[in-house]
Amino acid sequence: NRQQLQQQLDTFLAEQTISGLAVELRPTISLAKICFVFSGQGSQWWAMGRQLYESEPVFTRWIQLIDNEMTKINNGEWRLLEELIEKKNEQESHINDTNIAQPTLFAIQVALTALLVSWNIYPSTIVSHSAGDQAAAFVAGRLTLQEAVRIVYHRSRLQNRNTRQGGRMLAVSMSEEEVKEKLLKGIEHLVCIAVVNSPRSVTLSGDERTIDELQQMLSIFHPNVFKARLRIENAFHSYQMDRFDIEKELLSSLNGIQGLPLKDPKQMFNPKCAEARLYSSVIGGELSNKMPVDAHYWWTNVRQAVRFRDTIASIAQNDNATIFLELSPHPVLATSIRECYESANQQPLILPTLKRKENEQITLLTSLAQLTISPDIWQQYFHTRDISPMIKNEQFFDDFP
Repeated sequence: NRQQLQQQLDTFLAEQTISGLAVELRPTISLAKICFVFSGQGSQWWAMGRQLYESEPVFTRWIQLIDNEMTKINNGEWRLLEELIEKKNEQESHINDTNIAQPTLFAIQVALTALLVSWNIYPSTIVSHSAGDQAAAFVAGRLTLQEAVRIVYHRSRLQNRNTRQGGRMLAVSMSEEEVKEKLLKGIEHLVCIAVVNSPRSVTLSGDERTIDELQQMLSIFHPNVFKARLRIENAFHSYQMDRFDIEKELLSSLNGIQGLPLKDPKQMFNPKCAEARLYSSVIGGELSNKMPVDAHYWWTNVRQAVRFRDTIASIAQNDNATIFLELSPHPVLATSIRECYESANQQPLILPTLKRKENEQITLLTSLAQLTISPDIWQQYFHTRDISPMIKNEQFFDDFP
């Protein structure tokens, strides 16, 4: 309304910031340099996606579609729609349970991507982090929807076995080399490096008691080092994943998934997205078309460390992405990406799609305003409000309820 517009103009003239105001003084940015970032577990919250579900038909349709596929594979054990849309408060929600968090995160990420693509926003590069790998592989044309949902279901179900079994994770603002030298000598069998996010951000994983002792030691001997236990009662990407037959059952459950680039456009999420270069934090670089995301790849994804720093460094060197758009319920990787680029003396634009407990449409459109001044996107947003530009593969919906 007029009052809001006046307030935003006054804020702009005062060189201040306010929710819903996007100011970008850069030159026009080519759409060919957008990197879609699919973050992992940790960004979820109990009411994520609800406003977009009520207001954006493309987003709604994809959430419903994934709910339908998930219900088929889990035999109605739980409903994705119930967790995402129907829970009345945080106390009722199970969104932080691993077997719920990862599938709902996958659904939100895919639906967000579908919405962006319906507005003519496509990635030239795709990168992901841990549990975000499934959505990335699906969007990049490596998996059918049925395969992606199958992977998400079994990965999260099996990892959940290790919940509350004496494992925790600790984020530390130190380099990988410092952590190995100052923290892990002699206790490598109890705690390991699970994630290397940036040149000065590492996550440790392993025995809960040892994690507690490390946190106390850091407080005493390195008080200026940031450290925080993750709100996850599990030890992902560590030796604890070797327990409870997780490897054996995962390989068996995912047997037959080839994970090579799909040849049939009708099976793809979107053929244009499949043209994007796919970077994997499992290997720390670009995933060639000859490298399959098969059952063994997904076991490596579960068991080995996340090499996000190396992956972003590879993008900086080989792709020169100028915009990173994080597809998640809340931005969790922006700082890591920024720190990775500082060492390369570059400053990409890093944008969220959603933020926890903030208006979802305003957050998304604020980033859209900063993303580009291309009239194609705005014409698509204001004049095409149906799902046909996004999904031409109607056979996806043959068995839609």
